[in-house]
Amino acid sequence: MNHFYYRNNLPKNLYVWHRMKKKYFLFLLSFFVITTIIKAAPGDTTKIIAFDKLSMNHYGNFDTWVKFPSANKKYQRVWMKYTIGCESNGQCEWDYTNTLYVREHTKKNDSTLMQAPSFKVNGKVQDSFNFSAKVTFVNVFNTSSKLTDSIPSNSILISKYSDVSRPLVLTDTIRVYPVNYYRYMFDTTGVKIDSFLVPIEQTIKLVNTPYYNVFEVVNNYELGRMITPYAKFFPKTFQYEYAFDVTDLITQLHDSVEIRMMYSGYSWGFVANVKFEFVEGTPTREAYRVDRIYEGYLAYGNANNPIEKYLVPKTFTTDSLTQSVKLRLTITGHGAENNENCSEFCAKKTYVKLNDSLIAQQLVWKPCGFNPMIAQGGTWVYDRSNWCPGEQVKVYEYELNYQNGNNTIDVDFEPFVANGSAGYQVNAQIVYFKDFASQNDVSLEKIKSPTNNYWYSNINPECGNGLVTIKNFGAIALNSVDIYFQVGSNTPQKRTWYGLLPIGKDTDVVLYNINFAGATGNKTFKAWVDNPNGQKDGNDLNDMKTASFNIPAQLPNTFTIEMTTNKVPTDNRVVIKNLWGQVMFEKQYTIASKLQKDTINLGYGCYTLELTDASGDGLSFFANSAGSGSFRLMKFLPNYSLIKNFNADFGSKIVYNFTAGAPLSIEETTAMDFELYPNPVSKTLHIDMSVDKGLMKDFSIYTIQGQLIKKFSSSDASLDFDVADFEAGLYLVSVSSDEGNVSRKFLKH
Repeated sequence: MNHFYYRNNLPKNLYVWHRMKKKYFLFLLSFFVITTIIKAAPGDTTKIIAFDKLSMNHYGNFDTWVKFPSANKKYQRVWMKYTIGCESNGQCEWDYTNTLYVREHTKKNDSTLMQAPSFKVNGKVQDSFNFSAKVTFVNVFNTSSKLTDSIPSNSILISKYSDVSRPLVLTDTIRVYPVNYYRYMFDTTGVKIDSFLVPIEQTIKLVNTPYYNVFEVVNNYELGRMITPYAKFFPKTFQYEYAFDVTDLITQLHDSVEIRMMYSGYSWGFVANVKFEFVEGTPTREAYRVDRIYEGYLAYGNANNPIEKYLVPKTFTTDSLTQSVKLRLTITGHGAENNENCSEFCAKKTYVKLNDSLIAQQLVWKPCGFNPMIAQGGTWVYDRSNWCPGEQVKVYEYELNYQNGNNTIDVDFEPFVANGSAGYQVNAQIVYFKDFASQNDVSLEKIKSPTNNYWYSNINPECGNGLVTIKNFGAIALNSVDIYFQVGSNTPQKRTWYGLLPIGKDTDVVLYNINFAGATGNKTFKAWVDNPNGQKDGNDLNDMKTASFNIPAQLPNTFTIEMTTNKVPTDNRVVIKNLWGQVMFEKQYTIASKLQKDTINLGYGCYTLELTDASGDGLSFFANSAGSGSFRLMKFLPNYSLIKNFNADFGSKIVYNFTAGAPLSIEETTAMDFELYPNPVSKTLHIDMSVDKGLMKDFSIYTIQGQLIKKFSSSDASLDFDVADFEAGLYLVSVSSDEGNVSRKFLKH
C-alpha cells in the first residue's frame, strides 16, 4: 500500500479555497491520517514529495518545508528518490554538484560581532569621502558652437546611519556632488588650453559601530550528493532516478522539516523531483541520534590554510542506549591546480583514526569509463575523485569499535602541496544505534542482472548468469546464505553463498546458469535470500527483489566482427567467452587506422563479447588526438548486412551478451513443439512431442559450446533419453522435421 503526502507549500490559486474549506479539509485530513495508521502494515510505503519539477535556474540554495511522519513511527527503511531532467529549453551541459540536506532548526540563537558603517556612498562603504553640498560642473567642448560649455555633475547619494543605539537604521540621506577633479578649457579646435581644480568643500570619515548579528542555529545534515551529467546533446526529455538510502538519518526526518537542495551550477535548465519513501516495519537497528563531525568545502595543499586546520580530532560520546556506532564519510575532490590536477583528477588517500588508532585508509577515487551514461558532451570518461558525471556519490561507511563514554574521530589526508586551487567537499556524520533487531538478517538489495534497470544497462540484457547484491543487516558477520532465483514461472533455482560479510557491508554474488527457458519479450526475474548462517532470517521484508528484463539479441552461428582501429590500436582488445567463461575468440589489435574483419563461428549457446579500451576513451573521443574508429557486427550469410553498430564513444568497455544460433527462449513459431522434463535432469530426459506419431523427426543434442553429442531420427511422439553419463552442464536439444525446427535447453546436474 502507498500513502502520499505533499510539501506544505500551497499554490497561490488554492489559498482562498484553502481558507474557505479549512474545517472540511481538517476533517478529511484527520480521517486520512487515522485510516493511514489503521491500514499501515509492514512493507507498506508512505511516499512524501519534497520538490516537484523544481527548476534549478540559479546558483545556490532551494529550500522547501516538508511534512514527514511523526517521530513515534518506526520504519525499517527510508529512501530518498532523486530524479533529474532538463527543461525543454534548458542548457543542462555541465557537471555540477547537487547536494541535498535536511535542515535542523535548533530554536537556539547565536550571534556574530559585526561593524555597522556610519555612512554609505551610493550604497557602498568607503573609509572617507570628499564632496560638495552645492552643484559642481564639468566642462565639455561644443562641436557646433566651437566653444567651451559647462554641464552639472551627476549627484551622489550619501546614506547616513547616525543612531549608535540602532546602527542599522537609516537616519538621513543627502544628495551631494563630486569634487577634486579638473575642469578644462578648449580652443575653437577642441584642444585643451587651460584647466582649474574643483575644490573639496567637505569631507566625511567612516565611523564603525559594533553590534551583534543574532541568528538561529540551523544544522545541515547531508542526505546525498550527485553530479549532473554533461547532457548538452541528450534529448531534453531525459530523466534519471537516483536512490539514496537515508535510513541512518531518520532522526532528522520527522514532523515539519526544511529540505534544502544546493545547486552549484552557473548554467540553468536542470529540473529535479525529490520524494521520500518510508517503508513500514521494524528497523534492523534503530538509529536514535546523529552528530555532524565535518561539513564544508576545504582547501587542499594550501600551506597558508591547510586542510588539517579544519579536520581536527572531534569528540563523540556514547550513552546507555548506544549499541553500535557508524561513521558516514562523503568526499569529492574539486579544483584543477597545476601539479597533479588536484583535487578533481588526482587520487589521494584519507586516513580514518578512532581514539588515535588508524582504523581505515581510503583511496578517494572512482573509475568513470564504464558509466552506463555513455557519449556525454564533456570529459565523462576521465576517472575522478570519488565522482563521475551523471552518477550519485558513494558514501564510505565504517563500523566503529568504540569505547563507552568519550571517543575521538579524526580524518586526515595524505600530505600534498598544491600549485593553485584544489579542495575537497567533506561531510562526516556519526550515527548512534540501539541494539540489532536480529542476529541474522540478510537483505537482497539489488538485482543487477538480468534487469532492464538503466544503471546496469552496460551489462544487460543477460542470457546466462545473474548478478545480485546482498547486504548483512544482522548483529554478527554473515558466513553463508541461500539465494533462490526464478525466471517467470520456471522452477526456482538455488545457490548457497559462502564467505565473510561483516556487519553493514554488502557484496555482489554471481548466480550461475540461470534457466531462461521460455523467456520471450519482456520477462520478470525474481531473487530472494533465506537461511543466513543456517538460521531463520530475522526480517522477511527485505529478502526479495523482482526485476523485469529484456532478452538479448540472437546472432547467427556465423557472423563477422568489423573493427576500424584509431591511431592507438593497441588500446583495443576483443574477447568472446561462453557461458562457462571459456574464451572462444580473442584479438589484440596492432595496426592503426585500418578496417579489420574476423569471421566468428560459434555453437548454440549464450556468449559475452567484450571490447576494452586500455586508455578508457573508446574508439572516438573529442578530447584526445587518437582519431576515430568504429566497431560493428555483420551478418555473414545469406547477405552481408549489419547486425549491430556500437557507439565509438564508449569509454573503457563494451559488454554485449547474445545468443548464437537460437534465441534465449530456444523457441520458434512452428507447427511443431515439444517439452523436456525433468529439467534440470540427473538420469533420464523425457522428450514429449506435440505432433502425431508417425512423423519422422531428426534429433540432435549439442553441448552449449556447439559440440554435437548425438544425432538420431525417430517417428515416436515421445521417448526417453539417458543422460546419466553426461557431464554436468547446459545442453541443447534440436528437433527438425518437415513442420519446422525447434530447440530447447536442459541442465544436467
